[in-house]
Amino acid sequence: MWTCVRLVVPALFVGVFAFPTPSEGCAVIPPRGVVVEVATESAIIIWDEKAKTQHFIRRATFAATAPGEAPVKDFGFLVPTPSVPVLEEVDDRAFDELAKITAPKIETRSPPSGGGCAMGCGMASAPKAAVGHADVELLAEKHVAGYDAKVMKAGDSDALAAWLNERGYEVRPALARWLKPYLDKGWVVTAFKIAGASSTGASTAVGSAAVRMSFTTEAPFFPYSEPDDMREAKTRRLFRVYAIANQKMAGVLGTKELWAGNTVWAGKPGANGWKGVGTHLKIPGWAPNEGTWLTEFEDGSSPRKGGSDLTFIPAADQTSVERPTRIVYAARTDTGAAPAFAVLAGAAMCLFVSRFLVALVNRRE
Repeated sequence: MWTCVRLVVPALFVGVFAFPTPSEGCAVIPPRGVVVEVATESAIIIWDEKAKTQHFIRRATFAATAPGEAPVKDFGFLVPTPSVPVLEEVDDRAFDELAKITAPKIETRSPPSGGGCAMGCGMASAPKAAVGHADVELLAEKHVAGYDAKVMKAGDSDALAAWLNERGYEVRPALARWLKPYLDKGWVVTAFKIAGASSTGASTAVGSAAVRMSFTTEAPFFPYSEPDDMREAKTRRLFRVYAIANQKMAGVLGTKELWAGNTVWAGKPGANGWKGVGTHLKIPGWAPNEGTWLTEFEDGSSPRKGGSDLTFIPAADQTSVERPTRIVYAARTDTGAAPAFAVLAGAAMCLFVSRFLVALVNRRE
């Protein structure tokens, strides 16, 4: 999961944050007394195997709860990557284009000729500079898509925690434990902060663009691991991943552990299908072609197995997968038949009753 970072501000609030966020595993750093959870999250992972480069875009909805209500001024994220990322703004409408590609087919049918429901027949369900600590180096910084981003390399989690604490981030022990394996491997950490975010009220929407992180790596992945105090999430959540590569992909946790995500769509959209997606992504040096695969995964598990990252590998089964066809029943064109039949039946009944009464009277006489 993306471990998100909440800046320490004198704010207590109850709210929902819905905005496109930077990529990869981020860890939440909320102010004291505030609980921040991920409600929904989606990611686009583009794997350029020849260049050993991953392009990563992600958006999410966060639910934050605390007693009282006050302005929300800052919100941040920590994102670990194996190499220094290139950060660029992208149009997050690419998610909508991908959803169109993987949507279920619609089949229209005539309603049943008899039985069933008379009304309501419908659809089926559907440069380096020190930053205050000898063990922390600032590798790059950039203002992008409404975020202030700083890319850092730290010798250990304590040094990075001290740097973050000095700048208003509350680094709890679980977050430091989460960072340690990444720093031990020599990974870099990008700290994002929403620039100038300030609002009041129970609902907050921040940001209008998504950030693409492009970096070199040996294999495409999603930092699925979470700080151990975030694994028992109270909010039900859905995690959706669009993996774009030259093969149909499958997900594993760590090196071989089975992932709970389901493959709900897999196929080659073709030139026409990719047209809208490429327009929104605009990745230099990369473009999908006729042979490019799109694999969509859904993971609704809660709590998650948060101890390992999610790695994507070529699927053993390279056949296409589609969502079940959605059946829509057309409106009936013989709506006049039922009323006419009812009138005739009523008339016949009246005639029968009247004859019965006449016969009964005659018999008495």
